[in-house]
Amino acid sequence: MRAAATLAAAGALAIGLAGPAAATSPTGPGGTALAGPAAGSPANGPVERIASGRARAGLRQAAQRPSNVGTIKLQSSRKIKVRYLPNRKRTVGSLKNGATVKVLCQMNSVRASGYSGSSRIWDRVRLPNGRAGYVPDASVQNEKAAMVAHYCKWSDPGAPADVNPQQGRCSSVATVPLVAAPVDRAAFIATAGPLARASQGATQVPASVTLAQAILESASGTATAGANNYFGIKAQAVDAANGIFRWATEAVGCVLKPTYETESGRLVRQLAAFRMYRGMQDSFDDHGLFLRQNSRYAKAFDYTADPERFAKEIHKAGYATDPAYSTSLIRLMRNEKLTRFDR
Repeated sequence: MRAAATLAAAGALAIGLAGPAAATSPTGPGGTALAGPAAGSPANGPVERIASGRARAGLRQAAQRPSNVGTIKLQSSRKIKVRYLPNRKRTVGSLKNGATVKVLCQMNSVRASGYSGSSRIWDRVRLPNGRAGYVPDASVQNEKAAMVAHYCKWSDPGAPADVNPQQGRCSSVATVPLVAAPVDRAAFIATAGPLARASQGATQVPASVTLAQAILESASGTATAGANNYFGIKAQAVDAANGIFRWATEAVGCVLKPTYETESGRLVRQLAAFRMYRGMQDSFDDHGLFLRQNSRYAKAFDYTADPERFAKEIHKAGYATDPAYSTSLIRLMRNEKLTRFDR
């Protein structure tokens, strides 16, 4: 019972860390998600043409989880102690540097450092003696752009329900087909432009600002948090102890994804909950609603006819802490002539 309670506490810590805080936008919706694997990798499946909106054509099969087999990689010591629980020093054995391990599940807990940097992600592995315990993911050489196993405290939910409950538990891998990455930025703009324009008609967010943010946040549609999420919008924790998140009306669920968060000026890798969408249109619609319905961005809507001022106002309101964020948006708007979509 004590172990279960301790694991529950560790799980609550994990979920508490998965809120709307990130290196680029700690108080806004975005996250500094690790760059997604290239199209066609095991995490993403076969490449097909890019699709938009709610249409099913051109979508790939649901994402496949990367291999859960990894290798212990240590910087100096020859062995690593395997903990009974991540936040307890009690051990169940040790593993040698170079040992092959199979990750049973993953979770956030106390911060640890390893060859891949600082991380709160811990991997549950099985030892040769049959016992199971936890090692820092930072000391395991494996796929880092996506979870390689389900979250340790619960099983993955199934496919999205026909009636959207707007909240629930997040999956460790997308349960909807993923939109294929575009061949280049021009292809992304050609597909996303009409969606940004439609969002402007519904929410008054300038299409040029929406496009610039999508280019910046998703690397021109190539890094969408494994969830068709083009703006890095996170799900909000509702019941941290039980891992319940709210994803609102346009999303159909959420996905736990490795990301970097800033802690005391230091980037720390951990799992965060990102909203999951059926396609590009839903993601773009949700972005417009997020800005329109969030009172902190109200002043920006005094400048809907001035996209550059609009970008500065959402930046000032806390959308991102990067001091160059609005400058980057404006540069994209000018260089890519994105204001043509405002007309």
